Amino acid sequence: MALVRCKDCGVKPKGHGGYTRNYVRHVLPVGHPHSAVICGKPTCVNPGLIWLEEKESKIYNTGQRIFILQTNATKVCAQ
Repeated sequence: MALVRCKDCGVKPKGHGGYTRNYVRHVLPVGHPHSAVICGKPTCVNPGLIWLEEKESKIYNTGQRIFILQTNATKVCAQ
């Protein structure tokens, strides 16, 4: 599932500290950097990027732009 982190915070590689997801790329949310999408790290307030796993990256390439985040609390739309 997609994850929102800023460019500075980024994502950890799979296997690092128990991290189980493998994010292969990021895409920009609509309106970036002036969107309402903010980095998901608790102490960060930078504009967020949408990080995608392999399966999501492939469907992004086919035109899919709406992605569910890990918590299912919200969805984000990429450019």
